[in-house]
Amino acid sequence: MYYRRMVLRAIGAGAITGVTGCSAVGLQGTAMNDGPRTVTDEAGREISLPGAVERAVAVGPGALRQVAYLGATGRIVGIEDGESEWLQKVPYNQATPGLREKPVIGSAGPNAGGNGEEILSVDPDVIFFYGDPSRAEALQKQTETPVVVLGITDFGGAEKRQQLYETWRLVGGILGMENRAAELEIFVEETIEDLGDRTADLPEAERATAYAGAISYKGAHGIATTRRQFPPFAFTNVENVASVLETDAASVQISEEKLLTWDPRAIFVDSNNLDRAHEDLSNNEALDRLTAVENGAVYTLLPHASYHHNYGSILANAYFVGSTLYPDRFDDVDLESKVNSIFERMLGAPLYDELIQAYDPYRKLEV
Repeated sequence: MYYRRMVLRAIGAGAITGVTGCSAVGLQGTAMNDGPRTVTDEAGREISLPGAVERAVAVGPGALRQVAYLGATGRIVGIEDGESEWLQKVPYNQATPGLREKPVIGSAGPNAGGNGEEILSVDPDVIFFYGDPSRAEALQKQTETPVVVLGITDFGGAEKRQQLYETWRLVGGILGMENRAAELEIFVEETIEDLGDRTADLPEAERATAYAGAISYKGAHGIATTRRQFPPFAFTNVENVASVLETDAASVQISEEKLLTWDPRAIFVDSNNLDRAHEDLSNNEALDRLTAVENGAVYTLLPHASYHHNYGSILANAYFVGSTLYPDRFDDVDLESKVNSIFERMLGAPLYDELIQAYDPYRKLEV
């Protein structure tokens, strides 16, 4: 409640990070400005914008997802080709299937960077961009359209989440949706607080240990790819056996010997890579000795990342992890209802059935 009051007080005082020159904001999220304004994007670039932004495109991993969280996909006038191809299953596309029908403005990918001619053909007021800032500058000159660089981050510690909230505030300020950005921030923090409070009093000796494998990072991976920081474990006070790794890398490839040494009691695998995880665990006799495999404690999760991080899925995964490893602490949680509630709040639609059909998460993986 304290966090909620602080955020709402900041919004009430007009503290919208990085945006100057704005006047009022309409109740339905339409910016009402007297004239041009200036924003400072997350690469430190000062960008001139029109008074109202009604047409937008989003370029680069995770850029469109942030617009979707703000409930502003109705202003998107063009998409990268992946949105109508290999990204159709991701939650924000499941929630707003009309996105797939928009004109294509370039290829999806970490280095694609948008197609200037195709972007010009849809005439956006602004281009939201995630990637190399030098490419953003070139794209702005090529299209003569404001390009706003976003600083999209992981979802782990409090500091990284604050960086994400800065992104939501920036996009929200540009689109006249500051209140929605604040609502998202409050919801995420209150959800994480609920997750943590359920197990906060557990002594360290009674905390579960687990391993997260087959996590996508710039492509598909097998069981030996993990993360030293895995938010669903951190939020539920589960000890991540990979936390001992000395690295700042987002994704880590470990050896078979390392996994056998850790011998986690439970293993959670990314459902984007079920085939690889199943093959790794089924065709390797050494891994048969893992306690999790012997006890049938290998479980599937919604994809942690698909063209950058799926924040709603990460929160939903945390409730599945908690319910699986601490059933007495999560006995009041109906997973289907909880997952629907999370996606209703973050993307405006209950998606449990759609995501179960698309990915086959939240079950034991038979190996």
